[in-house]
Amino acid sequence: MFCSIVLALLAGSPAVGLDINANTNLAELPINSLFTKWRPTYHFTAPRGWLNWNPNDVQWGNISWGHAVSHDMIDWVDVGGWRGDAAAALVTGPDAYDSKGIFSGTGHAANLQGEVDGTLALLYTSVSALPTAWNIPYIPKTESQSFALSHDGGKTWGKYPGNPIMVDPPSGWNITGWRDPFYLPWPEMDILLNKTEPHWYMVMGSGIRGVGPRIPFYSAPARNLTQWTFLGALWEPKNNETFGNVLETGSYGFNFEVSGFFSLKDQQGNDHFFATMGTEGGGVPGHRSWALWAEGEMSRRANGSAQFDPVAVGAADWGNLYAITSFDDIKKSRRVAWGWSQEGMNDYGVNAQGFQGAMGLPREIFVHKTYNVVADSETATTPTNAKYSEPGPDGTYTVTSLGVMPLPDVVEGLRRRAQKHQIGDKKYTSSQKLDDISSDHFELSATIREASGPVGFTVRASPGGEEVTTITFDPASSLIAVDRSKSSLIKQFSNDTASGDYKPYTISCRDSGRSDGEDEQAKPEVQDIEMNIFVDGSLVEVFVGGRFALTTRVYPVRDDALDVGVYVGEGAEAKVVDLKVWSGIGSVWPERPVDTSNTTSAA
Repeated sequence: MFCSIVLALLAGSPAVGLDINANTNLAELPINSLFTKWRPTYHFTAPRGWLNWNPNDVQWGNISWGHAVSHDMIDWVDVGGWRGDAAAALVTGPDAYDSKGIFSGTGHAANLQGEVDGTLALLYTSVSALPTAWNIPYIPKTESQSFALSHDGGKTWGKYPGNPIMVDPPSGWNITGWRDPFYLPWPEMDILLNKTEPHWYMVMGSGIRGVGPRIPFYSAPARNLTQWTFLGALWEPKNNETFGNVLETGSYGFNFEVSGFFSLKDQQGNDHFFATMGTEGGGVPGHRSWALWAEGEMSRRANGSAQFDPVAVGAADWGNLYAITSFDDIKKSRRVAWGWSQEGMNDYGVNAQGFQGAMGLPREIFVHKTYNVVADSETATTPTNAKYSEPGPDGTYTVTSLGVMPLPDVVEGLRRRAQKHQIGDKKYTSSQKLDDISSDHFELSATIREASGPVGFTVRASPGGEEVTTITFDPASSLIAVDRSKSSLIKQFSNDTASGDYKPYTISCRDSGRSDGEDEQAKPEVQDIEMNIFVDGSLVEVFVGGRFALTTRVYPVRDDALDVGVYVGEGAEAKVVDLKVWSGIGSVWPERPVDTSNTTSAA
């Protein structure tokens, strides 16, 4: 039930003149009075309200679509402007089929005959009754699927006169939900299913009550994208089932949301099939819901449908980034993923803040392969968040997972508007503040080598250490962790530690320079920890090794919580090399003022 970020997506300084401290009752502060204190500046944000998107409140409701555009996925412009009702591109009603909400979907530059003629077509879930949730009885006909079309490049949108185009979930399913259509043309799937004419394919989030979550799979001939045929469920996990150890592979929960299904080619040109989904009700501390990916082997069922058998499952983000969807960036031959980070306030002070939620940085997802991995047979055959090949002649493995990294061109663009700090390579045996760096909107990039214990970085730290957020890799536990126990003096906020599984591989190295022409087996080497950290007000994103991401939120109350440093746990040591910081990254909204709240800005 989350707004699309493919075509219809919906910056700051400390709160001026407002002195708050740990004892301030944020619930008694005026609405929007903290609008700029923790607000991200270089991430995608709505002008105000709940990013889901409710333009009228910081809580869920009145779910509509806004619209912003970008030529580079760095700087953004609100198509209708950021003020008042002009910010909304699609709103509920007046017809009954979407009178209660316009939920998630996806968009393509094609008409309903699959032709590229300047039309933009958004397929969304139209909602006619509330409430809808996986853990309460489902109201029949609550959700249907509908189109919205634009013929002027997205400046204006109109709802398709034939809406809704789909009104019935799969026959016989006692569903927990049926929403968030993700659709795409897919020649590789045409070949797999022996289609004689081009088809488009669609998946949605769903589940069968008392049985398990589901991804229903549909196809439509390209010549008529209003006529969809149900092909079956991609696979049938059981309620709250896990692929492997839940702390490595996550939990499927009881219902899927914002599902995706696509193929990616590796460097050798081979197709890999992936599904993505938000899973509800996983029941693991810190993970009421998971954003997961799964790679699977594909086969054609006897009835002509597709069967997906997972071979690796992992977290698309180990923190609070949810509702992750993706699109094919044709110009640059890559798949780009977006996700939504909710606040970590426990709703305390959210009215004073005046907005809720931000998008993470746009990310490239790709087939990540690591070669010459040294592992024992038990590790190589245990279901986990990576797929191990058969061992090669030398006994090593090729390991495959879903790669993830912030878009390199976006990162470079943000760096160009910041001040760069280069810190010399050094072996650290204790924690140390980085001199002359003070920022709450920055990027940090570094490589950690030969860590003997927890090592990483401190961000949003006050000079006396009253507030500090610590980001570490611990080789003993194979965890990347964001310790938020001292992130804010305000104890009502979510200050628990966010963490995720990360095991660096051991790589076999050979000396190919011997004069006798024979390779000599060198001592295997453990991979370095290559870490990128993005801090933007309250939003923190951590990327490691091209295959790990964790997003979370921090809310320091002190205005001087701006220090950055290297962290070394007691008794630990490590080399930190190629350490750089880009501080003072500015706003990516050139046409918005700093404050776009309802009460403090001109309407």
